[in-house]
Amino acid sequence: MKSLLHYKVYTSAINKNHTPPLLLLHGLLGSMDNWRAQAKRLSQSRPIITLDLRNHGHSPHLIGMSYKQMALDIMKVLEREKLTTIDLLGHSMGGKVAMWLALHYPHLIARLIVVDIAPKQYPLWHQKILTVMLQAPLFQFQSRQQIDHYLSQFIEDESERAFLSKNLQRSPQGGYKWRSNINEIVKSYLKIAAFPLPQLVFTKQTLFIRGEDSPYIIPSDSLLISALFPQSEMHTISASGHLPHIEQAERFYQCLEGFLNS
Repeated sequence: MKSLLHYKVYTSAINKNHTPPLLLLHGLLGSMDNWRAQAKRLSQSRPIITLDLRNHGHSPHLIGMSYKQMALDIMKVLEREKLTTIDLLGHSMGGKVAMWLALHYPHLIARLIVVDIAPKQYPLWHQKILTVMLQAPLFQFQSRQQIDHYLSQFIEDESERAFLSKNLQRSPQGGYKWRSNINEIVKSYLKIAAFPLPQLVFTKQTLFIRGEDSPYIIPSDSLLISALFPQSEMHTISASGHLPHIEQAERFYQCLEGFLNS
């Protein structure tokens, strides 16, 4: 299957309760490697699946980036693995994919975890970054240090540049290129920033995890979240921004384990 996403299964030697696998979804411009540390730890007690969403990581470059398209890609992986039920976690854009899948195919999802994203339209916060990535003359550079110096003219945050650099790979023609399909991501960015609100409800256990210092989930989002996910609860991780699973890894792990084992 040429359109099958690139994914990895972490098998568990101990799964006494026969819990369904937990599938982890990364955010915009990320990859399944963003979840490697948490996946290894979580796999001690249950099977874990990580994957690269379309146009990201090692997954195929495909036309379109709607949440329906991304969710249907995941369903192909579930079919390949012969899975009829999973626990599902998504961060940021991956959280929107997870919510779309849970709302439209609730029979597939036992429990849902959404990390630092709400089911709503967002400002175009990534527009500057995407423009810089699209225009960067990567073919001219001979080292990642040169690329970082170039990007520093436009992106001051060192950690943000380090995150973006994970998308770099050597080009056979010389220099570097972006591993992610930046052209298609840019074309679809308005859809990614939005979220199609269906007349549907997901009534199973749902956990929203937000970073205390993150602007992605604000108090006024609670009404919309409760309307779509009436069995949801919110947990805030202190001293954390948009990446609580990385910034406060231990607290995040304890929060997630507490929910999954409840």
